[in-house]
Amino acid sequence: MDKLMENQKIISGSAVYTQKPKFMFISKILLAVTAAVLYVMQFLVFIPMMGIMTGNNTFDLKMTPVFILLGVAVVLGLTSFVLAIIGGVKNEGPSSLITVIVKACMIPFFGINLYCWLLGISGMLNPFLLMGIPIVGFLGICLTYVFMFTTSAPDIVYTIIFCIRNKKRPTALMITGVILEFFFLADLVGAILLHKTYKDITV
Repeated sequence: MDKLMENQKIISGSAVYTQKPKFMFISKILLAVTAAVLYVMQFLVFIPMMGIMTGNNTFDLKMTPVFILLGVAVVLGLTSFVLAIIGGVKNEGPSSLITVIVKACMIPFFGINLYCWLLGISGMLNPFLLMGIPIVGFLGICLTYVFMFTTSAPDIVYTIIFCIRNKKRPTALMITGVILEFFFLADLVGAILLHKTYKDITV
């Protein structure tokens, strides 16, 4: 199995992946850990908010743990991005299937995330807080996009390095996959397309 990993070939016959996906594998595992951290952070906000809405405020909304977990998620995301750069430079395999799994698992997160932000905005529907709604809405969109793009960035930078290092013109499927990785929900389709691309070009 190791020998097979070390000798993956492109259909044209020129070598593509010369190293087993060590840094890339760790990069994608960190993405999975980041997703888990974001879920914990989300429920620290969601459960108290639901308690307030239902009049059963069992848990207090404490923002300090939320900010700490947000910082942890940022560090993990940046580390994953850096490791993807190293993995691309070292010509490792992409471990692209893990990205597909992580993105699929994040779909409920974004649904709950949208609900939380809408609840927050609905609580500002009074004359004293109306001016703050555009700011909160903009912050929600930006923060949510950062969460989404964090799972896309390693594959995007890896694909760029892959094409440059192997002097390959990106295929239409690869370009489409990278573009879709920049958009909500479509990013899962993009991850699937990139995974299919890397499977198709290797034997």
